[in-house]
Amino acid sequence: MQKYFFITTPIYYINATPHIGHAYTQIAADARARFERLQGKPVYFLTGTDENAEKIARVARAAGRDVQEFCDELAEKFRQVWDDMGISYDEYIRTSSAAHKTVVQGAIERLWQSGHLKTGTYTGWYSVPDETFFREEDTEERDGHHYIKNPTEDLSKAPLEWVEEVTHYFELSKFAPWLLDYYDKHPEVLLPQTRRNETLAYIKSGLHDTSISREMDWGVSVPASVPHHENHVVYVWFDALMNYFSAPGYLSKDAEKREFFEQIWPPDLQLMAKDIFTRFHATLWPALLHALDLPLPKQLFAHGFWTVNGRKMSKRDPETIIEPIAFSRHISRLAGCDLKTAIDALRYYSLREVTFGSDGDFSPEGCLLRYNSDLANGWGNLVQRTLSMLHQYFEGTVSVAEGEFGLRKILQEKHQLVYDAYGQLDFSAALTHVWQVIAEANRTIEEQKPWVKIKAGDEKTVAGLIGELLLVCRWTAMALTPVMPHVGERLWKMLNVYGDVRWLPEEEMLQAFPLGHRCYAPEPLFNRIKNIQEVSFMPEQDTPITENTNTTENAAENVAAEVEKAEPEYIEYDDFAKVQLRSGKVLSAERIPKADKLLLLKVDVGSETRQILAGLAQQFEPESLVGKTVIVVVNLKPRKLRGYESQGMLLAASPSDDAPPSGLLTVDADVIPGSIVR
Repeated sequence: MQKYFFITTPIYYINATPHIGHAYTQIAADARARFERLQGKPVYFLTGTDENAEKIARVARAAGRDVQEFCDELAEKFRQVWDDMGISYDEYIRTSSAAHKTVVQGAIERLWQSGHLKTGTYTGWYSVPDETFFREEDTEERDGHHYIKNPTEDLSKAPLEWVEEVTHYFELSKFAPWLLDYYDKHPEVLLPQTRRNETLAYIKSGLHDTSISREMDWGVSVPASVPHHENHVVYVWFDALMNYFSAPGYLSKDAEKREFFEQIWPPDLQLMAKDIFTRFHATLWPALLHALDLPLPKQLFAHGFWTVNGRKMSKRDPETIIEPIAFSRHISRLAGCDLKTAIDALRYYSLREVTFGSDGDFSPEGCLLRYNSDLANGWGNLVQRTLSMLHQYFEGTVSVAEGEFGLRKILQEKHQLVYDAYGQLDFSAALTHVWQVIAEANRTIEEQKPWVKIKAGDEKTVAGLIGELLLVCRWTAMALTPVMPHVGERLWKMLNVYGDVRWLPEEEMLQAFPLGHRCYAPEPLFNRIKNIQEVSFMPEQDTPITENTNTTENAAENVAAEVEKAEPEYIEYDDFAKVQLRSGKVLSAERIPKADKLLLLKVDVGSETRQILAGLAQQFEPESLVGKTVIVVVNLKPRKLRGYESQGMLLAASPSDDAPPSGLLTVDADVIPGSIVR
């Protein structure tokens, strides 16, 4: 039997509706799970909710609610959001379930019998919001209360509670030497490197035995076989970690479930945010597994935090709480697209914007700008042009072709790079590689000018170009399905590719569509959003929306409305006459370090060579611009960008003010540099 790829997310406290921070982990896990499934691998993707926290019980009772019914309602909200977002989990565990509680009690009994637990008295400070005990030296007194000393951004600022009670300790301290030795022999387990370094420093600073029970009446009861079990439940963090083995069948009474557990354990990949990595997942969790004689996960990976418009996410700052479905509805309204397409756009932005593992800033406006520039003007434009030409010139059918246009070569270069990046959780790099292919394909269309060739009767060359563009479209449908499953599948079907979307080996990926293959007429993948700077997103929960799935009709309505309200802003002739335009020949072009959009060009404008910075890096490879004759604004006042002086500006074409350049304005190559452009 083929080994399952076993991937987990943390289980989430059900104290609020899911926000973009929760969704980030889910989107990343789902993208990796879908990537594995595209290769034909069986996947077990586990997620769920943590429902045994003391604060949940307090809130429910304060509202006069039955705690279990309260948990049922909140857990369903989480599940519904993940379902709406297309999160393809295989099992959803709830820690208030009877099955989970039975496994936790069985594990506690084993730990007691094997001598890894002891009883004692706990006296110290406890944070209810963090569900965490703190040593005296980690607290400070202010205004008659004790607080966490120098709390990090993820810890509560609320007063601590003094606790004196009989408890059960897990002897974590004795695992420190083993943990350090294990991580030394298996450096690949803890990622990224910053989190690994943080964990090793934490362990070396000295581990303390951990209290794993509380005097409460909500949660998993300490089993009766353990002394001093009366009125004690298992500490919520100890209980929560056990979801990873209770769900797939550890200690299950069902023989089939136990067999499944033996087949899939240990997890291949466990994802979580950095705040629960070092202390819980990278220290307590592996010690617990070792105490139970269970193999450790193959990889633990912590991602960073999101801020929103530069501000920390906080309930006290409602504008920073971005709920993924509400924001997707916002995109849907603005673009006139179906909700699933809008959700795919949000998924894309989340994984493209920042390297996975680092902190990032979520900008609602930035997401919309990427929607227009990358999705509508980039990918969507490529697909629309390719299929439109196929239908306009060849009635939608692949025809006899000739010529090579370089797109197979770039697909060969990028295919393995994208595969490796997904496998390394470097989603941003994978998507960057894909968009370099998209940009090259769009540039090739502009360079080859098939509309001119078809008028000249050169049908075979045009068919050859379209054939290579179809390969690019099919490859993007495959390569982007892990991140944008709805749109990827739509394109796959539009291209009329046989079977479900799958990861194609290189040989098959480069294989041309057969003669006579027919593709369906194009439908817009992404409608453009107009006037992005004039719209803003205010968090609104449960905002009703009527979805319009007829994207073609809606796009036409948007264009008609834009034309109807457009009013030209006239300038005087004398104003225009001030602009001095000259032809210039590009002598060299290179990328600028740490500037995704800028190219540094040296341009001969006749009387001198100018240094010009141009925002063309995402549309053109630098070497493709060398030798081109361009149009330069030569009397523009120089200015510095990224430490470089720009001595002019090139003229380029964009479909709108807020869109990136889609083409560069050039003139015949035999025009002398420095010629006046009138």
